[in-house]
Amino acid sequence: MNRPALILSALCILGASVGAQAPPETGPQCLTQAYPDFWAPWRHQGSLDNTITTRNGDTWAYSEHKDHLTRTELLNQADLKAHMSQPYPAGFPASLPGPHQDPGRMRSEALLKALYGHNRQEVQRQLVSVPWAPNGRTVLFHRLHGAAPALQRVGQALAENPALAAYVRQPAGSFNWRHIAGSTRLSMHSFGAAIDFALPHQLGHYWQWRGCKENSPCPYPEAVLRDPLLQQVVTAFEKEGFIWGGKWAHFDTLHFEYRPELVGFSCKNVK
Repeated sequence: MNRPALILSALCILGASVGAQAPPETGPQCLTQAYPDFWAPWRHQGSLDNTITTRNGDTWAYSEHKDHLTRTELLNQADLKAHMSQPYPAGFPASLPGPHQDPGRMRSEALLKALYGHNRQEVQRQLVSVPWAPNGRTVLFHRLHGAAPALQRVGQALAENPALAAYVRQPAGSFNWRHIAGSTRLSMHSFGAAIDFALPHQLGHYWQWRGCKENSPCPYPEAVLRDPLLQQVVTAFEKEGFIWGGKWAHFDTLHFEYRPELVGFSCKNVK
């Protein structure tokens, strides 16, 4: 791998400080490599290039020039640039997230609908029963873009260690077409690309359960970052292209969602 590739891979895998954004050429490359069956290969054509093209020839604007919007407004109408704006800090040790550090929580709903389905019926047609080795049962997950096979590999890896398997033995929901509580945004569960677990040892925390508000500080449950077994669980998910809601200031420690464009393996071979 050449030097530019190493730099780009580090940006995608290690993340960046609060408020930092990936260089403009990094986001399109990570997106196109994460979903190669949807996007055509991307070629950087200079500083004025602001488009990504799908396999069927449709052209998308990477930036819709929404930088003037507030963070809350951007949450509700994220473009691709906002979708990729905060690199996800994979691995441990993990720092406490800053006040607005929510890597992956800002999502382009237009992209997710194009990837997974525009309504409940379209998504449901693409769901498959994924064997979940930690409990010997199955969970529903989306079959496209490598999501279902990635989840199955995570389960197989965790099942090899009974102590880790115990952390994810009780799935608390995968597919569920619904809005995120208190918003009009569709949850990643709507697309069959997220899964929650009833974590043991009082490690399951969600910011809204604390009575926190979107634009107000919320005390972070620091103990979740120090649990060594949970760290191994999270690492197994990240290895297969999932992000963990425990690395958000608006924390959701039960939650894992398939976002290979953020975690980093999609950027490994960028030239």
